[in-house]
Amino acid sequence: MSTTSPGAETGRTPLYELRHIAEPGAARIFAKCEFRNPTGSHKDRVFSYMIDELEQAGTISPGMTLVECSTGNGGAALSRVGAQRGYRIVVIMPEGMTEERRKQIASWGGTVVETSADGFLLEGEETARRYVAEHLGSHFLDQSTNQLNWRAWRSCGRELVADLRAAGETPGHFICSIGTGGTFTGIADVLKSAHPALRTWAVEVDRSAALYAKRHGLPFEHHSHNMMGLGPGKVPANLREELVDEVELITGDDGWNTMKRLISEEGLPVGPTAGGNIFAAQRLARTLPPEEIVVTVLFDSAWKYLSIWDGRYEQYGAETDS
Repeated sequence: MSTTSPGAETGRTPLYELRHIAEPGAARIFAKCEFRNPTGSHKDRVFSYMIDELEQAGTISPGMTLVECSTGNGGAALSRVGAQRGYRIVVIMPEGMTEERRKQIASWGGTVVETSADGFLLEGEETARRYVAEHLGSHFLDQSTNQLNWRAWRSCGRELVADLRAAGETPGHFICSIGTGGTFTGIADVLKSAHPALRTWAVEVDRSAALYAKRHGLPFEHHSHNMMGLGPGKVPANLREELVDEVELITGDDGWNTMKRLISEEGLPVGPTAGGNIFAAQRLARTLPPEEIVVTVLFDSAWKYLSIWDGRYEQYGAETDS
């Protein structure tokens, strides 16, 4: 198992145009390869930026304990930067996450505190607040509500603008799934400023589609799913809803099946949420002329899922079937 990409730095990730699974007559799809970050996921951007900003503000300092809720990617990214900067890290994580994620967090010295599968991330947030109240010298970063999360993603948006401009391309559409909402918001904020005509599409997993329900006046109920990092059971506070033009749904199987196509046909070793983004981007691209440009993000790495390659989390039972 690889826990860190040798020589990798946070950010400045490649922009990749789909080739082998691109569909004739459809819009072109460009994907930002955030899985190339040091711990194999997009979360490296968030926690490097967040710790920099909080240290400068005097909110935290080395020697403290930093606490975060995560399904694993954020916990690994935080554990890495925490180890490098002199912090103890406690990751509140729902039970049943992959063994690869747990081992990666441990490899950087992070401590995992498990919560129930039923409570998922909402229970995790309550547990984190309780932990901080009971442990002097600890601080809950709270990527779900902390606006430093989405602000961290402005750097990725600026990279996209620069890379597309260098390639002589103008993006017309940005489509991206939402978990904390930070990635979508930060990138959409920059892209819409640079390209006012750009349309944005937020993507939710169908079994926990809080924003979709809100937009369509439907009752919302969270159900367990197999797209970890998405569908937290609420409309995330870090999502600036005014930046969302449309909301699309995907199933877990859409993400897992497309992930395997990206690996075998494009040579991109990515995880299922990246597969979900590409599935949604392809569905959108089919409705657009071939000269249009669709942009999305590839979140994390395939090796983080080797222990559950069939996409079925044992603790989440049959309900993970989408």
